[in-house]
Amino acid sequence: MTRLQAIIVGVCLVLGLVGYAVFGRPGMGDLPMKERQAEIMEKIRTAPETLTPAETLARLEQTSIDQPDAPEPQYYIGVIMRQQNRPDDAARAFQSALRRDGTYVPALIGLADVLVELEGGGVTTDAARLYARAYELDPSEVRAGMWAAMGAAQAGDQDKAAEMMRAVFANLPEDDPRRERFAPMLDAIGRDAPAEQ
Repeated sequence: MTRLQAIIVGVCLVLGLVGYAVFGRPGMGDLPMKERQAEIMEKIRTAPETLTPAETLARLEQTSIDQPDAPEPQYYIGVIMRQQNRPDDAARAFQSALRRDGTYVPALIGLADVLVELEGGGVTTDAARLYARAYELDPSEVRAGMWAAMGAAQAGDQDKAAEMMRAVFANLPEDDPRRERFAPMLDAIGRDAPAEQ
């Protein structure tokens, strides 16, 4: 280490100590996690709208520890990470939720959405597979069915995409307003499956 480097390190240490003494709380001990969680729970009970994202995340992490098999805490951690523009962390949280329950539809869709986001809007094979699985588990997730069809189309499998779009349309109730939005797409691909030769 050169003399200049040693001086710079020394100045940084002194500034850090002075800053802590002036702005920090040297006489206050760390708050144990149990007390911090109790404070958060009281805040949830009395004024949940005042929770900060960090407090919400801390509570979800504790819930994940308390309920290790539940996918919901990890799913909501993923939602928060995505809102904070941390798609890689969000993907890990959604994957964690799916390790707890591989059929948890919100996490399937959440992970697929993040994969699409990371791909710049393109529906990867993995994202299409996740959307298709979510739609298979819950046919009311029309958006997932459409994204699965879009993934097939982007992969060049127009027949599969058309088949999936027809299946999504067929599962919609007759009075569902989304049927009107499907009409132009179905007209473009043909409402009926092509005849077998």
